Amino acid sequence: MPSFKTIPFLLPLLAVLAWAAPAPAQAPILTCRVIAAYPHDPGTSTQGLFFRNGVFYESSGGYGRSFLAMVEPVTGRHLKTVEVAPDLFAEGVAPQGEILRMLTWKSGIGEIYALKDLRRVTSFAYRSTFDDTEGWGLDFDGKRFVMSTGRARLEWRDARTFAKTGELPVTDEGRPVPMLNELEFVGKWLYANIWKADRVAIIDMADGTVRAWLDLSPLRGRLGRDCGVANGIAYDAAGGRLYVTGKHWDQLFEIEIPKLR
Repeated sequence: MPSFKTIPFLLPLLAVLAWAAPAPAQAPILTCRVIAAYPHDPGTSTQGLFFRNGVFYESSGGYGRSFLAMVEPVTGRHLKTVEVAPDLFAEGVAPQGEILRMLTWKSGIGEIYALKDLRRVTSFAYRSTFDDTEGWGLDFDGKRFVMSTGRARLEWRDARTFAKTGELPVTDEGRPVPMLNELEFVGKWLYANIWKADRVAIIDMADGTVRAWLDLSPLRGRLGRDCGVANGIAYDAAGGRLYVTGKHWDQLFEIEIPKLR
């Protein structure tokens, strides 16, 4: 350990060495490539999005104005819309068999709806009484749910009870990746929007490492001036199509699926 007398002389040297040291490598940044563009309702503050049975299911947030909708892909027309209770802020949605689960932001509860007609079935809890966990993004891998809370980690949730069964920290070269939001499994990768950023983390669920970043900023040139942050990823596994949109975006884009090893 250096003496106190040597510390003032060491500090400038350490600063120079820190400046000269190479920064840790980050996951590669991939530019999105647009295949097609479709109309999207700019009145929708997109919180969750998925594709099932030929339509999009989309949740829109806001106290007193949240709703859940079935949307026709090509036209962006709402085939059916149901209002959410005014004291709930709708968040991520995910299908599970013939139902979907929808998180809400701060209430600690979620809602279950029938896929075929968006009929509300029941509610469920996602946190204990003294917990401050918020509901953000949600997806289902066929066996269990994965949930984001705005933090630099994901939570595993039981398929039947929705009880928390584990956590997975998400990092890029060892650095925590906070603000994980809307989620979508694309093959073996989990795609996660980053709140307030036009980028998507492509996460290896084996260890929580970000393997690549998908840059959505080139889409800005195709959008109106009042469009908000990117948020909304949907994958059509049968058709091999990937879609992205955002809060109050006037378009929804089909983009090329990045090729990762």
